[in-house]
Amino acid sequence: MKYITTLVLILLASVSHNINAQQQGQYTQYMYTPSLLNPAYVGVVEVMNINFLHRSQWVGIKGAPTSQALVFTTPLNSKLGLGLSIINDKIGPATETNFAADISYILQLNEKGLNLSFGMKGGFQYLNVDFNKLTIQNPNDPYLEGNINSRFSPNVGAGVYLYNNNWYLGLSSPSLLSTEHYKNSKVSKVSNASHYYFVGGKNFTVNDAIQVKPAFLVRGVTGAPISIDLSLNFLFHKKFTAGISYRNKASIGGMINLKVNHYLSMGYAYDYETTDLSYFSGGSHEIILRCSFNKLIKGVSQPTWLY
Repeated sequence: MKYITTLVLILLASVSHNINAQQQGQYTQYMYTPSLLNPAYVGVVEVMNINFLHRSQWVGIKGAPTSQALVFTTPLNSKLGLGLSIINDKIGPATETNFAADISYILQLNEKGLNLSFGMKGGFQYLNVDFNKLTIQNPNDPYLEGNINSRFSPNVGAGVYLYNNNWYLGLSSPSLLSTEHYKNSKVSKVSNASHYYFVGGKNFTVNDAIQVKPAFLVRGVTGAPISIDLSLNFLFHKKFTAGISYRNKASIGGMINLKVNHYLSMGYAYDYETTDLSYFSGGSHEIILRCSFNKLIKGVSQPTWLY
């Protein structure tokens, strides 16, 4: 079972039919980096943020996925927002690096704080596959000679956010293009399918010391089951957050986040597998660091549901 990932990748390279690539990287702490899923988010925040996130998935299984993301978001004015991101995903012998820029525009719908944010994402990605890292049963297979080096492909995404001070709903597709990374008429076609996300959340203020923040994320992609993430976070004294999460037919977990000072916060999440992978994996670990700067736009209040 430790070689499940390697065997799957061998099948991708050697079976004669079309196969869609796996889903994009998933993050338990997605609520801290929403612009990775929805470009409309970048105009909502009132301060400049720089986030770094690392995820090690299915620890203990050889070739298991790892991901790193560096995310920059900032308001340009009370209507416009800008974001930049770099994502690096590695699974077995395959490494994919994504570069993207986000732009958003906020439309005020009424005087009670209801807003609609529109966002666009544009970028490109590189794919590298080193076949030498595979355990190959037939070393003379001509279709597994060489590597896939720096396969370039463009990417376009879009999203919307409907929100007020206490709740939000978002719908997006960060990758609208279905891109072929590898194609051989005698072997296979490997491609990325479009992904769609529906998110929502609300803030409940219990008292001056405690806020409760439930949230959900629904992830869909052609050829794969719908994935649903549910989370419940508790914010204490606007400094320490603790919460639990659930991913259907996949995992349960917990997360914590500490706001060290006005400029720095850090968080950690752990997922325990609820599938048969739990017999072979030590779970998944995720860390996040955030640097926040002074408020840039005056007269704009930050929604209470923001993390």
